[in-house]
Amino acid sequence: MKNKIFKLVFTVWVIIWIFLLIREMFAKGNIREYNALLHRSLDGKRAYVTGDRLYEFLSFCNAELPEGAKYMFFGLEEDSHDKRRATYYLYPHLEAEEADFLLMFNEPILSRTGYEIISKLDDTRYILKDLKRRGR
Repeated sequence: MKNKIFKLVFTVWVIIWIFLLIREMFAKGNIREYNALLHRSLDGKRAYVTGDRLYEFLSFCNAELPEGAKYMFFGLEEDSHDKRRATYYLYPHLEAEEADFLLMFNEPILSRTGYEIISKLDDTRYILKDLKRRGR
């Protein structure tokens, strides 16, 4: 008798969980997102979640910045998800107020006193280096 009750409760529990998973995928339209992520590489998944333009820029910055560089990011709202993702993807480079590099995302090219462009992805995504910190 106890065995039958356990099987019944377990079966109902599994059915409820399956229902909740299916409802989450289909009712909210998430099936398209899951399908889009299913067939991508790891970099493709990161680009999909972060946004293609931002992820391309973050990959560019990782390739261009020297090891242990300190940077300041411009072009993203402070405390936004994108800013937090950028900090995550750029690690072990550190964000700092006294930065050696300025990472400019979606910012038109402007001349800044004491800085020079060291690398440019396009006209709105580029890296500036502090000339006073040239020896670092």
